[in-house]
Order: sequence, then structure tokens, then C-alpha cells
Amino acid sequence: MASVDEVIASINANTDAVTELQARIEASKASAEETFGQAQSLGVERAAAAVAACKDQLEEASAMTAALVNKLGEARSAAEAAKQA
Repeated sequence: MASVDEVIASINANTDAVTELQARIEASKASAEETFGQAQSLGVERAAAAVAACKDQLEEASAMTAALVNKLGEARSAAEAAKQA
């Protein structure tokens, strides 16, 4: 049976992984923004529109990871409260 400390450690590891994922998503978004600018400057409107849609999806994914980090923080707080009970 897992202890509360093991649960907290697992949540912390998950939080670290999601935080790293969010940084990677932000890097992808930056690349998409650069590609969008290049496509626009070349006048390739269809490609620019597709890359803009990609960037929008990456922004949504980043927001989802931020929400997940917050939810994991709530779970960690609940686990820590259980440890005090």
C-alpha cells in the first residue's frame, strides 16, 4: 500500500512532467509564430492560415497544461492535508 508521502512524491513528479511539457508546447508555439510570419511575408496565405490554426491549437494546449498544473497543486494540497489528519 502506498503511503501519503509516496502519493505526494508522485504528484510532484507529475507536476514536473506537465511543467516541462508546457515549456515544450510554448517552444512549438514560438516556432509556429515564426513560421506564420515567414509564410505571410512570402504571401502564402493558405499556409499562413493553416499555421495560424496550428498556433491557436498550441495556445489551447498550453492553457490546458496550466490548468492541469493547478489541478495537480490542488491534489497535492489534499494529500498534504491527509498527512496532517
